[in-house]
Amino acid sequence: MSLRSPLGRVLGLGSAHSGVHHWWQQRLSSVALVPLAIWFLVSLLALPSLGYETVIAWMGQGWTAILLVLFVVVATWHSQLGITFTGPARAR
Repeated sequence: MSLRSPLGRVLGLGSAHSGVHHWWQQRLSSVALVPLAIWFLVSLLALPSLGYETVIAWMGQGWTAILLVLFVVVATWHSQLGITFTGPARAR
């Protein structure tokens, strides 16, 4: 006698124990995005103008380039986590 539902037996879905890990990854990436987004907005608003030359010069600075890459990577990772959740509530 099995405790699994008929749909669970057919689809092969069960407790994969990956939900908590996924949840923590989403929370950590969202917490990392808060200061990065604040830094990004404050830095852009502090520029004298938003002209092409000014923004390129700003992006060319050492720490700015590192933080911009980090912001893009974390935002992409967070978005991917939100899109590819494979939990039991996922529609097939």
